[in-house]
Amino acid sequence: MTTPRFLYCWFDTEYTMLELERAEILQIALIVTGDDLSPLPQRPAEIPDELLRADGFSAVATLPPSERISDHVKENYQPLLESCRLHGRPVRELDGFLASYLDCFPESHAEDVRQRPVLSGNSIYADYFLARKYLPRFVSRLNYRHLDVTSFKIEWLFHYREQKFEKLGRADGIQKFYRGRDAVSGDKHDAYYDVQASIAELAFYRSRFERIP
Repeated sequence: MTTPRFLYCWFDTEYTMLELERAEILQIALIVTGDDLSPLPQRPAEIPDELLRADGFSAVATLPPSERISDHVKENYQPLLESCRLHGRPVRELDGFLASYLDCFPESHAEDVRQRPVLSGNSIYADYFLARKYLPRFVSRLNYRHLDVTSFKIEWLFHYREQKFEKLGRADGIQKFYRGRDAVSGDKHDAYYDVQASIAELAFYRSRFERIP
């Protein structure tokens, strides 16, 4: 490897409760992009085809016992919980799949950790917290820095006092700024939709900030 690429590892999770110390993972989604925000899809042989999208990876985890799931999640995440019940896989297995996906990128094993893919997303601290707890092989391949699109959102809303980038129920607006092959579908409580939305949101802010003198 001569000149390393700068890669963003876009990542999102859905989980059992808002109390992160007790939360367990329900769903994981991942898309790796270059610094131009275009997805760089991979198809590792060891990952089942049904977990691979055109642009990335998405999987549900084994459903935890009911008493370990908050009432809010039970009331509002029924389709996801049913998917976990029918198709869920052990989190340790998902950690191996994520590691295999990142292994397709030489940068993931760069000796200089600053050259490894940067974990990216919205409110990424929560996803990183769960990843450190449950997905150690995945985390070991990442940069120590993070890119949190929420920081741009706060600057956009509080300093520039502009309207926020709408994501919920706005697949059309997300599709306008998303540069991948996957169609944007779904809505809240779907990690892959949220990953696509985060990529599109950063592209939106970039396009607007470039016009500001």
